[in-house]
Amino acid sequence: MTLSVSRRALMKGAGAGFAAALFQPAVRAADSQESQTDWSGWTICDSCNHMPMCGIHFKARGNTVIRIENWNEHPNHFLCSKGISTLQRLYNPNRLLYPMKRTVPKGAADPGWVRISWDEAIKTIAEKLNAVKEKNGADRVLFYCGDPKEPRPPVMRLARYFGSPNYCCESSVACNLAYVHALELSYGAEIAGGPSPKTKCCMIVGKNGSWASPHGFFRNLLAQKARGLKLIVSDPRRTKVAEQADIHLQVKPGTDGALAWGMIRVLVKEGLVKREFVDKWCTGYEELVKYCEAFTPEYVEKETGVPADDVVKAARMFADGPSSMMLPGQSIPHQGNGCNNVRAYSLLMALTGNVDNAGGSTFNNWPEDYIRWDEGYTKTFIDQAWFNKPEQKARRIDREFAPVWNEMQVLCSPNKLPEMVEEGRIKAFAGFGTNLLI
Repeated sequence: MTLSVSRRALMKGAGAGFAAALFQPAVRAADSQESQTDWSGWTICDSCNHMPMCGIHFKARGNTVIRIENWNEHPNHFLCSKGISTLQRLYNPNRLLYPMKRTVPKGAADPGWVRISWDEAIKTIAEKLNAVKEKNGADRVLFYCGDPKEPRPPVMRLARYFGSPNYCCESSVACNLAYVHALELSYGAEIAGGPSPKTKCCMIVGKNGSWASPHGFFRNLLAQKARGLKLIVSDPRRTKVAEQADIHLQVKPGTDGALAWGMIRVLVKEGLVKREFVDKWCTGYEELVKYCEAFTPEYVEKETGVPADDVVKAARMFADGPSSMMLPGQSIPHQGNGCNNVRAYSLLMALTGNVDNAGGSTFNNWPEDYIRWDEGYTKTFIDQAWFNKPEQKARRIDREFAPVWNEMQVLCSPNKLPEMVEEGRIKAFAGFGTNLLI
């Protein structure tokens, strides 16, 4: 006798069994509840920074959630792996629920953690930080926030009134503030953004927004493509976004600068530069013309792996605008010469006059008091004027190794933190939601 099982049925059964195994802690927790009343409700997932979050329909037994699934009526109703794993995180037996204090010196096999009260924990932390401040100075303490982003403004305010200019976060070490910094060097402010209904061509660089952006990103991209938008994607990967491209510039990792300068050379050589815009708003154009001379299509093909013809076609397509550009906050700045690679791509917008115009890339229009609207920072709340004083800038740990960053950014760069600790420059670290691996 032969049993016929389809691949879909097999995977569905395996997935159900796997999920059941993962959620056993939740089931066991529910079984221990005195009340066994089953009920259900709706909420949102807060595992990442997508807005307006993703919808969850949950089922509970007593005070314990035993199952989560998509909230089908929610605009964002497809949970990703982070959302689906919520119960693993919520009911993991190793999850830290209370303050713990080490009772054995560092280096021992068993740290001897013991539970303490919140009052004792806060008092102990405050005493130790103040002791460092009294002996070594407030700038010997570094304050750091990871994700989620909600604690960032109050922690920065804490650093300010503690007296330390060394406040940093995940965005100033490994996320998108490096990209913002690059744009500020060229434009004075962050610029770029997605296509509008008047955009004729959009160039997306190193960004797989189908998975790494809110759900509305990909829906909007498909809608824009349906109305006739031309799409250029520069990415080493064949992503879901790249599959929608009219031209996919599949660069070798780390060669983005060469590709951007190759496109710039095409604009210059073929007379596609909007000189009236450049002459009015830009400086250094003659130097740019000289620098791009070496980046012939043939040279760019050799450096990047992108066919010379595609380099030329992409430059012409972008010039036939209005065109917009989406630059990534992570992938391009985080490589050798990353800051200047972002600047090179961004120059395509200025050279074609696609800056702050209908259908082109626009400056962020944030509320007046905000410096990072998506993270809640306001100049008033954090007392930005204090952080920007020359005497505070001089005390920051990034003064020596990142002087331009130090001068321009209100958030400190902690990228030499291990060296600073080893040298005794930093004596205490106050981390909130911190993953030191980044």
